[in-house]
Amino acid sequence: MAVGEQTWTKVLFSDQEIAEQFSDHKLFASFSRFEQALIRGLSQAHLIDPADAAHLIDQVANFAPDQAAIAEASIQDGVPVPEYLRQLRAHVSGPGSKLLHHGATSQDLVDTATIETLAKTGTILSKRLDKLLAQLADLETRNGENALQAITRMQPALGFTASDRLAAWRHPLEDLRSRLPKLREQTRILQFGGAVGDLQALGDKAAIIAETLGRELDLRWPGHSWHSARGPVLAHANFVSELTGTLGKIGQDVALMALRGDEDIKMSGGGSSSAMPHKQNPVTAERLVTLARFNATLVSGMHQAQVHELERSGAAWMLEWMILPQMCETAGASLAAAIALVQSIEVMGKPA
Repeated sequence: MAVGEQTWTKVLFSDQEIAEQFSDHKLFASFSRFEQALIRGLSQAHLIDPADAAHLIDQVANFAPDQAAIAEASIQDGVPVPEYLRQLRAHVSGPGSKLLHHGATSQDLVDTATIETLAKTGTILSKRLDKLLAQLADLETRNGENALQAITRMQPALGFTASDRLAAWRHPLEDLRSRLPKLREQTRILQFGGAVGDLQALGDKAAIIAETLGRELDLRWPGHSWHSARGPVLAHANFVSELTGTLGKIGQDVALMALRGDEDIKMSGGGSSSAMPHKQNPVTAERLVTLARFNATLVSGMHQAQVHELERSGAAWMLEWMILPQMCETAGASLAAAIALVQSIEVMGKPA
């Protein structure tokens, strides 16, 4: 997450496992898979001889791009694909090599790589969400019958139990968890449209090539490109923003419970104060609130990035690249913090 050069802010807000999914190495590995799958599609459509296709695929698989040169060229090209392909075309040879990348465009590679990345980050988030739900279930088993004071509109309301408050935390998370399979299907979509989105360079071979490409990459081909219709990536952004908001509510509740004292909650750890040694600041709970508000801010930017002019927008597309990785990393950091927070709760509520 690009939050500045200070290492102390990075440890507060970053998530290395999620960030790695958006790395150059992962991106170019996805590009390679796309180009190999496209060659298989071209072979399936009888545009490349099968033996020539196999030789070409082997060359693509063994290609190691000069990442520094791609980064430098991206200042001019605005996208990593042109320099990647310049290098790849210089690397391959033999019959069929002139059809490398045939019918595709830069956006097909970048968007498909993004979709593959979102699938991987979604798996990471899913595993962490399962762990958090298991922790909440354990906390409810231990403390569910303990008494708490319900608070409405920042005023004491009625007495209820820790189980009631935990249910208000758990139910939205369970709902989010149940929606993950549908989100995966909604975002498991191949991007393939060619220069202007209609695959015109492939003529009557377009469908068979697209279907082969999707099958090879285990992505659904919707029958058309979505170059300027950003629904798949927007759906993921909306989901992670809702997830961090749900976790932020837990953080806000825990911070207020800590303010009310031991009858509400007892926790291990806590942050120290430079001026007041007696304090144990609920730093992890505060981080959850901050991360929720950060993603709530970023998701509006994703809706700005939805507005593409005509057949493709460079400006909107770049904005998406800036925002979406940060949103995913924020969600990962938030889940990790929530797991640590729930683990630190020793007692919730007042035992009978």
